[in-house]
Amino acid sequence: MIVEFLGYTGIKIAAIGIEIGNVGILSCLLYLYLKSYKQIKIGFTLGLMLFASALLIKSISSIGLLIVDTNTLVCSPVFISGIIEFIALLILLKITWDY
Repeated sequence: MIVEFLGYTGIKIAAIGIEIGNVGILSCLLYLYLKSYKQIKIGFTLGLMLFASALLIKSISSIGLLIVDTNTLVCSPVFISGIIEFIALLILLKITWDY
């Protein structure tokens, strides 16, 4: 049985949800990095801001591609990479929040 909602399969809905979570985490990271950069203008913080911005662009474009694309086979790798990115971003957020 395939779960569908508004024409999207369950795995595609889950992939979109993961990417939305990534956008939220990246937005938090970007806010923290911008706040740090305003206090201490160092290249490391600027690099972190660029890193977060690049991943934010990737996540937003992935959401768009997932919504437009109807091929579920393409969705599976995006889903798996989204989960890995989500876990990595949670770790990065935890480390950044503590220091």
